[in-house]
Amino acid sequence: MNIRRPRFPSRLLWRIYLVGIAQLLLVFFALTTVRRYTREDSFRETFERTSTYNVSEWASLRDRPEELQGALNRVRQRLGVKVTMRTVDGRVFATNISPPLAPISAEKFQRLETERVMKRGTGPPPAMYVAIPETGPMEAYAVVELPPPPQPPPSPVVPIALALGCTAITSLVFARSLAVPLQRLAEVARAFGAGMLDVRTGLRRRDEMGQVAEAFDEMAERITLLLRSQKELLANVSHELRTPLARIRVALDLASEGDAALARESLSDIAEDLSELERLVSDILTAARLDLATGQTPGATPPLRREHVEAQTLVDKAAARFRSARPEHRLEVHVDGTLPALEADPVLLRRAIDNLLDNAGKYSEPHTTVRLHARCTADGLQVEVRDEGIGIDANDLPHLFTPFFRSDRSRARKTGGVGLGLALARRIVVAHGGTLTLESQPGLGTTARVNLPAAPGSGQATGQARAARHIS
Repeated sequence: MNIRRPRFPSRLLWRIYLVGIAQLLLVFFALTTVRRYTREDSFRETFERTSTYNVSEWASLRDRPEELQGALNRVRQRLGVKVTMRTVDGRVFATNISPPLAPISAEKFQRLETERVMKRGTGPPPAMYVAIPETGPMEAYAVVELPPPPQPPPSPVVPIALALGCTAITSLVFARSLAVPLQRLAEVARAFGAGMLDVRTGLRRRDEMGQVAEAFDEMAERITLLLRSQKELLANVSHELRTPLARIRVALDLASEGDAALARESLSDIAEDLSELERLVSDILTAARLDLATGQTPGATPPLRREHVEAQTLVDKAAARFRSARPEHRLEVHVDGTLPALEADPVLLRRAIDNLLDNAGKYSEPHTTVRLHARCTADGLQVEVRDEGIGIDANDLPHLFTPFFRSDRSRARKTGGVGLGLALARRIVVAHGGTLTLESQPGLGTTARVNLPAAPGSGQATGQARAARHIS
């Protein structure tokens, strides 16, 4: 069996893809936030190093006061940095703020001589003390006060926790959307395997999971119908076998009593019952073989002994048998033109047509007319069997090809048959590549129509040979 591949990506695939994209975006957001906070600290460290460098540059302008003052004013305007430069005795020789920044204490002065660069340890805003020059005896120093820092941003733990929480929730929801239906499928499969044939998944989804659930429900329904049909078949076969066997038992009991005349009379009944049993068993086995070959085993060849068969001969033999078996009915045979040859099993195909004629005789009154009409079609052969009997109710038509189904339940089995005739006839016709249809109206009769393909290379009927032939 060919498996149809989807032309577009599946819904489940898109869901997995979009969930993955969403999680990547959340992780990207978290990493970006962490990076922003990391850059904040790095920027402050870089700014402090730059300030140290600037002080050394400003110190080179001590002999040019105007240029030095211009540089300090620019750094105040553009960066908001306050600078006051003092000699070792505390005298201010350059500043960009009024009043100047406070001088360094004696204790810090001693430390500055050793460390050369020192941060103010307490109180905002952050400030630095830088010795001038960078190396050698300290001649002056600069107090650099950085601009007030902005409000501290919220802790990065919060956005990271939110991103991880959203990732966890989306992953959980997505996992549940897959896990819960799979668990349901597993439970239903176990229950169905344990014999609870009425369980179904009941899942209604538009993705592949829903398709799997729907396929499982359809499979369970078919298996349930198959098992029910097998049970009904076994019950019907048992019932049909019981009646003739009981009659044979009664006839043998009567014969065992020693009445020779009664025994001889019973022999004909026993022979009739045995013939009925043989026909029933043969019909069941034939129908089973045809079902196995044409329905359950893909590519299997139906058990047919095909040979070249003239349709005209087939129709003539079926008509002769019907006249012999049911002399109380009138049979009209119409053959339009020259009938095509068939590649068919003549025994089985004769049996199918005989069954249709037998049904027409069983369900029509004596002395009524049964019509057998054969014609050549564009595809092969068409055979119609039409009676003037009781007809079939419309509610029964869909079930007529079910084994052991009898539309007229009030009739005895001797009259109505065992309900295998139409079922077997249809299986035979289908095995030959044809179709069998029924048309009926209560009180007006029934028409069975068989269409069969012609043998390869067989000639079609010509216009000159379409003179109707009437056989009564």
